[in-house]
Amino acid sequence: MSQSILLGNGWHPPLFRSEINALFGELKILHPRIVLLDQPIDETFLTRVSRAALVDDVINFGGYSYRSDFDSITDEISNWCKKNLPSGSFAVRSKKLGSGVESISRRDLEKEVGARLFSENNPVNLHEPDFEIIIILAGEVEGEVHRDFFDFDSCIVWGIRDNNWEKTNYLGRQPMERPFFKPISLEPRLAKLLISLAHTKDDIPVNFIDPFCGTGGIAIEALLQGMNIFVSDLDPTMVYGVKKNLSWANNGDENIIEVEKCSVKEIFNLWGTKENCIFVFDPPYGRNAWKSDDGLELFLSALDEALKIDSNSIVSTMLPAGSESLENDPNVDYIVMGRPWSEIENEINNRGWSVHLRSPVKVHKSLARMVVVCHPLH
Repeated sequence: MSQSILLGNGWHPPLFRSEINALFGELKILHPRIVLLDQPIDETFLTRVSRAALVDDVINFGGYSYRSDFDSITDEISNWCKKNLPSGSFAVRSKKLGSGVESISRRDLEKEVGARLFSENNPVNLHEPDFEIIIILAGEVEGEVHRDFFDFDSCIVWGIRDNNWEKTNYLGRQPMERPFFKPISLEPRLAKLLISLAHTKDDIPVNFIDPFCGTGGIAIEALLQGMNIFVSDLDPTMVYGVKKNLSWANNGDENIIEVEKCSVKEIFNLWGTKENCIFVFDPPYGRNAWKSDDGLELFLSALDEALKIDSNSIVSTMLPAGSESLENDPNVDYIVMGRPWSEIENEINNRGWSVHLRSPVKVHKSLARMVVVCHPLH
C-alpha cells in the first residue's frame, strides 16, 4: 500500500491541514479532517508524523467514494479488503464525522463488510485483532469552534489502520504536572502544534530558540523531539523555573540545553549565528505592554534577531487578537496586538519576513490568539 490517510482530531481542521502540509508537503484533502498522502507508511513516515499535534489516526489508504448507495459501497470496500487484507484476525471499525453519510448506517456497514470477509484465514476478533479495517463516514460538521471555509461533499473513506503508530499521550506533561508551574503556561498540544508548523517537508529542525520561554512549555516539546534548546527570558523567576522543567523533562539524551536571562533584543549577541533553527514562542500577551507600541517593538525585535541568527529560519508564534477574529474572514482587517492586521503584516514584511500562515485560535470567550508563521522573504 503506497498511500496513507491521516485523520485530524477536529479541534482545528484548518491548522491540522496546515500542520500536515508543513511536515509532508503536497497532500489531497478528502474532507476537512481527512488528508491523503502519496507516501507509504514506513519508519521514516511514522517518525515524521509523530511530530504532529493534531493527528487522530494513521491509516493505510484503501479508497474513498462520494456515493451513498449501501450495496455499491459495501462491494467496493469488501473487494478491496479481499485483495489487501493479510492473513490474520480482523475487526471492522467505523467512525462517523459530523453528520456522516445520508442513508448509510455505519453499524450495518461494519456487519456486512465483516460478514463478507470472514474466513478461515481471516477470523473476526473484536477485542485483539491482528488488523483493523477502518471505515470513515465523513459528513458536514456544524457548530465548529474554528471557522473552516473548505468546501466539500460527504464521503466514505476506508483502509487498514497502521499497527505501529501510537497517538501522542500528554499525561504527565500538562503544565500543572511540571515542577515549576504558572497559570500562563501553554498546554502541550498547542506547543507541539507551533513547533510542527515551523517545519518544512525537506528538513528536520536541529536548533530551537525561544526568547520568551516562560515556564518552558514549548521548549519541553522541542526537547522531546531531540532538538538543541536555546531559550531565554527577561524574568529571572522564569529562567529559574524553566531550568527545573527542562531538567525534569530531559530523558537523558545529550541535547544541548542552554537557558539564560536575556532581553529579546540581545539574543543574537547571546547565541550567535546558527543553522537549521526554528524560533517558536508564545509572547506574554497578558501584559499591558503587548497592547502598546512597546509590545509590538518586542515582537519585531524578535524577528530582527531571528534573521541575524539564522537567515533561513522559520518563526512560529501566537499574537493576541479579539474574539471576532475567529470568524476568519479573509476580507476583514482584524485587530491583532491592538492594531489592524494589515499594519502588523506590513511591519513583518519590512523586517524581511513574509507571512506564510495566519489562523485564529480560541483561548476563551473574549480572547483569541492569531497563530502566525513567518518565512524569510528571500
